[in-house]
Amino acid sequence: MNLILFLISIIFSSIFYFFYYVSNWTLVLNSNINLTPISWNFIIETYSFFIIGLSFLFMFSSIFEKKNTWYDNKYLKEFFRNNIYIILYYIWFILFYSSIYMILWNLNLNFSYIIFTIISTIILISFLVNNIFIITDLLKINTVIFSAIYIFYFLNFYITKVNNFIIIDYINSFIIIFSFLITLYNDKFLQKKKSDSFILLNWLLYLLMFIVYYLNLIIDNVLLLFSTISFLFTIIIYKIIVKIKFFKNSLITLKVIWIFFSYFSIITGIFYLLTSFANPLIIFIIIFLAYFNFKIHKKYENYISFLFSLLSIYFVIFYFYYKFFYLLNQNYYFLTFYAFWISTLTIFSTYVYRYKKIYDYYLIYIFWAIINLLATIFFFYKEIITINSFDFLNLWIILFLDSILVFLSYYKLKKLDSN
Repeated sequence: MNLILFLISIIFSSIFYFFYYVSNWTLVLNSNINLTPISWNFIIETYSFFIIGLSFLFMFSSIFEKKNTWYDNKYLKEFFRNNIYIILYYIWFILFYSSIYMILWNLNLNFSYIIFTIISTIILISFLVNNIFIITDLLKINTVIFSAIYIFYFLNFYITKVNNFIIIDYINSFIIIFSFLITLYNDKFLQKKKSDSFILLNWLLYLLMFIVYYLNLIIDNVLLLFSTISFLFTIIIYKIIVKIKFFKNSLITLKVIWIFFSYFSIITGIFYLLTSFANPLIIFIIIFLAYFNFKIHKKYENYISFLFSLLSIYFVIFYFYYKFFYLLNQNYYFLTFYAFWISTLTIFSTYVYRYKKIYDYYLIYIFWAIINLLATIFFFYKEIITINSFDFLNLWIILFLDSILVFLSYYKLKKLDSN
């Protein structure tokens, strides 16, 4: 459930991001309408759902484990009992820095200098007295809070394209990466415990935002950068980082992180192709990650990965069909034919390839049904608009073809149940 809530949060974040641009576009068309307050609300909603989604991502970090999941009440009680003081500590620091920020804001002073002073001082003290747990805790908590602030700055730049960074902000953004590394080192070698999952996730997420931010100063396409860099993170974590001895106690966390980056790469890659020209690199990334997530599903029975695998395959096929067939003649009959063609191939593929679980077949059949439903609605919508009439003969033909596909699906599922 937490994984589904994460995906829902990211979807809502994308929706508000889209409406933010729509509101600005409307503003350009009609200069008499002032939509700035609405646009700002969309930005707030985008950030809010994105942060909520990341919270759910951390909560489903037990997706690869068979026991002690977040659905276990005993495990929940144990977690909060062991971490309640950390949660309270974070709340106190957030209130503390929020009050300082508001004071400086009213005095027209920049909070970035406070961040530089605090984080630099704590790092220096940690080198001098690295065996005091209070210093390591201060370093960890301040690193997380300050990284969250700069992630917010990065997101604001991606959406508004307004760069408010001053020199001290560039320095702070590099210091925070160094601070994460010291924190991970302290957990491993000074406190003799495995790396904090939340810190590891936070570090890699911040690193992604950091790299995309600086590359975006050169390459003016955030979606292209996010898809490409997330893909590279997936491969690097999967092939290199998990084999480093330093991270041997954090393999489950790393699995969750690399799978998250693969999802994120697919989503941003799809949005990029929908809003830009065809890019062979992004198409390759989506196809590769479709195969990658299918292998994850086979190994861990992860149906979210299976869902993303199907989505990637269907999208790539649709993208080529749309670009090279539909756009050449703008005939909506071609999209209807595509839906029936891809649905037929999908069903016949289940007769050729044997999936491990019956739920795989259900998910595949639901996919083709959704595609056909959307294509049918689009077909009659275009027909009514184009010729201002409704041809029932077309409806009977489409329903007849769909009934054949339904029968083939039913026959396959019935045969699987009997086995």
